[in-house]
Amino acid sequence: MNKFQPFFFMIALLATMTLIGTGIAIAYRHVPAIVGSLIAFFGVMGLGFSLKKRKSANER
Repeated sequence: MNKFQPFFFMIALLATMTLIGTGIAIAYRHVPAIVGSLIAFFGVMGLGFSLKKRKSANER
């Protein structure tokens, strides 16, 4: 297990939680929560992809 693996797992859990939050916000028809959770989701996914790219660049 490398040093990044628990961190990537936490990012995956956070992305899952934002999607769950989006579903709950849609159920309650709360537009600001929908927008906020989608922005958070794209931010978390962007962070994960940028860290993965940086990690793979350091392994070369």
